[in-house]
Amino acid sequence: MPDEALLAAITSAVYRGVLVELFVGEEADQLLVGHAQRSYYQSLLEAGVVVHLYPAPTVLHGKYLTVDDRVALIGSSNMDFRSFALTYEIMLLAFGGDLVRDLQANDAAYRVASRELTLQEWAGRPWHERYLDNVCRLTAALM
Repeated sequence: MPDEALLAAITSAVYRGVLVELFVGEEADQLLVGHAQRSYYQSLLEAGVVVHLYPAPTVLHGKYLTVDDRVALIGSSNMDFRSFALTYEIMLLAFGGDLVRDLQANDAAYRVASRELTLQEWAGRPWHERYLDNVCRLTAALM
């Protein structure tokens, strides 16, 4: 779950014309975390982030990103304060080479298996789902 600074960085990148894709599982393995994570989708979709939902029952637990065809970041860290500051997480920063290509190939496979979540679909959710997502978001700092 992104903090406000990371959310601003992601959305401002999209506003600058950067294609930002997010691959997430259609279902999470933890109820509270899953709903808290979903509470950010509205802002991301409104900004133009492409959200791909990977079909259940698979839970995507990979943590990586690629930038253009040159940079990759992969490791155990989530994109949250706990991972950055409180736990002993590790990330590898790579420039070029096979790792970037391999991760991009993985993205391509994810795209084929996933479906894109639209803002219209997300906005049409029942009120009780939105309520549950937002209540769980209040507990995000504890997770």
